[in-house]
This record gives sequence, structure tokens and C-alpha cells, in this order.
Amino acid sequence: MSFRDDYFRMLEGKTPESDVAFYRMGVYEVEGELNGMASIMPEISDFSTMFETMKNSWGVEYEVDIFGTGPLPRPGYFILKDVTQWKDIVKAPYRYDYDFAAAAEKDMATQGWIKDKQISQIFGLGGDFFLRLSGLMGFEGSMFAMYDEPEAMHEFLDYLCDYDCWLVDNVLTHYPVDVMAFGDDNATEINPFVSYAMFKEFLYPRYKRVFDVAKKHGKIISYHNCGRCEDFMDDFVDMGAQIWNCATPVNDLVAFKEKYNNKVILEVMPRLYPGDSEESIRQQVRDTIDTYAPGGAFVWIGSASSNNPEGRNVDTWAYDEVVKYGKGFYQ
Repeated sequence: MSFRDDYFRMLEGKTPESDVAFYRMGVYEVEGELNGMASIMPEISDFSTMFETMKNSWGVEYEVDIFGTGPLPRPGYFILKDVTQWKDIVKAPYRYDYDFAAAAEKDMATQGWIKDKQISQIFGLGGDFFLRLSGLMGFEGSMFAMYDEPEAMHEFLDYLCDYDCWLVDNVLTHYPVDVMAFGDDNATEINPFVSYAMFKEFLYPRYKRVFDVAKKHGKIISYHNCGRCEDFMDDFVDMGAQIWNCATPVNDLVAFKEKYNNKVILEVMPRLYPGDSEESIRQQVRDTIDTYAPGGAFVWIGSASSNNPEGRNVDTWAYDEVVKYGKGFYQ
């Protein structure tokens, strides 16, 4: 049975028929194993150019962090210091003359996926409202603005959301993928950045709007959050999320699986670090599979780094162990 078949089985709450499902993040390969997930990156997405330009379409500038894992907003450089001035400073990057049909034909042909074996997804088209606020205003600036200028903050978030809904609607009209993957890292390893009340007031309504666009197109919805965000996950499931991407063990994932009767897939991201020994990495893979894979609703996606060369050995060991230890796990 293919990764694709098992994925749809798990979305129905069923157990895979044979092996533990996995797919690789980044560029790492496991010899002889087809990657289960084909990620299609639309040319219009910031993710298609951000690693080269170190700037997104909203004007946020980025720098690579000290570990080489990826771009983060340039420290101390914030475009918007006063949310009441957003109309004068922030301009949504609408491209009304963009030929989505032609772009989709090109992107699907060059990136593509094996339709009978892989799941296809698009990631990075918006829905990252907290991260975008923090990139434009800084963490402190955006959170203080929610308290100090709630009316302006609501108007600004609606403006951001209007663009995201426009973009997602146009892309999903032309790109025939399975999954629309949204993501917003609104939590640390310890707690969310914002209270539940602030989440419900400012973030939830915009997440729901953009999720509803994807649902209108009949897409499976994946939500990425690699922090301790379990406080919000019931709401994301209610909004339509069927996949929790980068679910980390700082959350009670066992209880989550039980609550949703194995019908929400956990794409689990345990913490792997460059410099860890091969045996410790392989043991962590085995422990993670033993803890979260029984019953299904589990996909391994662990990665030490998608860009740091020092993490490649770690990822090679991890995926090799997933293939070996996960072979026939459900038989």
C-alpha cells in the first residue's frame, strides 16, 4: 500500500496496513524510498524566493540564524512601529495581472508528484498572522498593540486576511493538490505567546476565514505549529484542520490522539540536534514510533535541520531507522 493510500486511511481513523508512514522535510533522501509528500511551491509564494532575496513581499527583511537552519526576521528592523499607521506603511502585494493558470501549469509540470503514490501539498500561502505581525512589528510591538490599539489591530488583521484569502482562492482554483498547509508558530516550547482570550479575539477569526477558503475548494487542511500550542488545537480541529504538522512531544500527543479517535493525523517532529550520537538518534526514533504510532494517525517528519549541513548525518540516521524500524510495524 502506498503512502497516499495509508494517508487517506488514517484520515478516516483507520490503521495503516503495513509500515509506519513518513516523509522527508528538506532535501534529504533515503535510498530506494519514494518521498511520501510532494510539496508544490507556487512561484507567487514568498517561500519560492525568500531564501534568495532575504525579503518577503510585505517588506520584512530576514537573516539566517546562527545555526543555519533558516531565515528569521532581521533583529531590530521593524517596518511598522505604530499599528494605527498601518494604512500609510503596509501595502498588500496584490498582483491582479498575475496569470495563475499559466503559473500552475509550469509549477505542476516542473515540481509535480506521482499521483497514485504521493500526497501533494502547498505550504506558505498565508494564514501566518502572528508571525507576520511579529515580522512587521516585533513580538513586543504586536502584542502590546493588541492591548493598546485593539480597533486598529482588528482592521490591520482583516487587511492581512483579505489578501491571504484572495491568494489562497486563486492558487487553489488552479493547482490541483490534495492538501493546503497553513502554519503559524504562535507558541514557544513552554507556552503560547498570547492568552487564549487574545487568540480567540484576534487570531481565531482570521484563521477561520482562510481555512474556509481552502474548505470551499475541498482541500485537506494541515496546520503547522511546532510549539506547545495544545491550548489552541481544539479550535483548529473545529475550524477544519485534519493534520497537525510538526506536532512536538512538548504537547500531550497521546491524549490528543485518544480525544480525536485517531482521525487527526499527527506529523510528529521530535527534537533532533546536530551533534547527537547515531545511537541516541536511532533510539529516539524507536521511542517516538512506539509512543505515537500505535493505532495510526502518525507520520514521522523529524529533522535536525533543513539547511544546516551539520544536521544531515542526523537526518540520514533518523530516516534510515524509520524505514527499518517502521517496516511492517502494523502487521
